[in-house]
Amino acid sequence: MSELKTAPTATTGTIDTIKDKASTAAHATSDAAHDAAKRASDAAHDAAKRASDTIETSPLAVLAGGLALGAVVGALLPRTAQETRTLAPLGKKLSAAATAAAATARDVGKEQLTAALPSKDGAKEQLRTVFSNVVQAATDSGKSAIKG
Repeated sequence: MSELKTAPTATTGTIDTIKDKASTAAHATSDAAHDAAKRASDAAHDAAKRASDTIETSPLAVLAGGLALGAVVGALLPRTAQETRTLAPLGKKLSAAATAAAATARDVGKEQLTAALPSKDGAKEQLRTVFSNVVQAATDSGKSAIKG
């Protein structure tokens, strides 16, 4: 009979120990979760601050990056049949316009370059004039040195 009386006391002590350990573990887990949430919140705040600073200091770079990212995402997404039907004529028009603009720019560039460069005969004449001026200056300097 004495064994039955001591068993509940031993069980009660074991249960209390388990409760204490569970409570300690729960507090430790809660503290760890709170710390992790705080670090995540701080990291998100820092990232938002850096993004805001970047946008303020170089908005055009951010815009270009956003456009590039949008183009990449758009290129990765599959086209639907409706998009193909709707956008194909527009794509053809844009392509034709871009080709025409590039050809016009090339032609105008060639014309401007041709106009900026002297002709072969004109270049020869300019060289003759420069050479003549150098020879004349050397001759005048020599005469002046002899007289002087």
